[in-house]
Amino acid sequence: MKFSTTALLLCAVASWTLIAAGPAAAQMGGGSVSSSSSSSSRSSSSKPHLSKALGADIIDAQKMIQAKDDQGALAKLKTLQASATEPFDIYVINRLIFAAAVDLNDMATADTAIEAAAASPAMPDDDKKSIIYNALQVTANLQKWPQVIQYGQELVQLNGLDARATGILAIAYYNTKDYAHAQQYAQQSINLAKAAGQPPDQNALQIIEGSEVNQNNQAGAEQTLEQIALQNGTPEIWAQLIQHAFGGVGNAEALYLYRLLQITGAMTGEDYKEYVSDTTDLGYPTEAVKVAEQGISAGKISASELPTLPKARRDAQTDERSLPQIAASAQKSRTGEQDVKLGEDYWGYGRFADAEAAARQAVAKGGLKTPWEGPMLTGAAQVAQGKYADAIQTLSQVSGGAAVTKVAHLWSLYAQSKQGPARAAATPPAQTPSQ
Repeated sequence: MKFSTTALLLCAVASWTLIAAGPAAAQMGGGSVSSSSSSSSRSSSSKPHLSKALGADIIDAQKMIQAKDDQGALAKLKTLQASATEPFDIYVINRLIFAAAVDLNDMATADTAIEAAAASPAMPDDDKKSIIYNALQVTANLQKWPQVIQYGQELVQLNGLDARATGILAIAYYNTKDYAHAQQYAQQSINLAKAAGQPPDQNALQIIEGSEVNQNNQAGAEQTLEQIALQNGTPEIWAQLIQHAFGGVGNAEALYLYRLLQITGAMTGEDYKEYVSDTTDLGYPTEAVKVAEQGISAGKISASELPTLPKARRDAQTDERSLPQIAASAQKSRTGEQDVKLGEDYWGYGRFADAEAAARQAVAKGGLKTPWEGPMLTGAAQVAQGKYADAIQTLSQVSGGAAVTKVAHLWSLYAQSKQGPARAAATPPAQTPSQ
């Protein structure tokens, strides 16, 4: 299976706050706008000033914004805009229209104003970073990707990119199918966030993963997806990771992938059907029945889709009656094979502590037909009990072919994610087997 990117990343852009919204948008070079008539002593200053004709009215409009009268300010500013001829007047009017429009959530008007301000030859050098930054964000909200890229590159020249702006630029490149640049800026966004002591933006990780897929770097995409799962794995993310691991596994290994799908909440209707079939074939009817009932209750499957369910229910009743005798027989056995099968049976009853104890006993006795099953069951049972640190240690001891070690790696990854970001980051992940 090939990875695909998760849902469109634009929702994150829409939630970003515009830096210059509100009264601060009207400030020029750190102070409020002023007219040339109000500051004659500075008439020879190199800083631009509003014209005598419109200055007082523009400052009144600024005060209206500060008083939260954005509708009144916007109407006044549009009237002034129609008669303005001085470049600096026009520039300031656009900045103030932008501020009022953002307060009113009128992004179309805000976009027109901020882009006009960004293109103004009267824009003071001190304003460039903030104006271009705002233009980047507004155009991203409106999905105007070529303009976002233009403003992003202007910020590069101004040394004005932070983690947020770099992430926006990465999204723009991704949506224009320039995956190399999308990956470059997404990684830069992650690096800047880490340098600032902040967690990496999950959108940036998703962009890297999607870019790697589109550049046919499946191994890199999988590693990035694992980083996303560690940080904030959704059921959809876990489903992608786990489904990729099904290739080349047998029923015994698949059982642990289905259990992980279940524990991560990532089960689909087809997964439920396959899980019931697998547990039935392996001789664990109690688990088969519990899984079937969960799938039916969740509305993912119906009983009519499970032809083996009636037999599984009968076998589960027999298994429950026989469980004490099975446990007694395992206790007397010289090898661990009966113990590990007892532990697998306990899993179906939700008796995870007993499953762990039986698996440990199996490993201690030895003689297992499938040597990896003992530590795998021990580690999985520890995860199910919330004993994540113990599980990570146990699962690191699972050995076998690439398929088995991959399954153990995913269980360990899930345990690390449940420890929380700080502890997961401090725990070295299990080695991913070479493919």
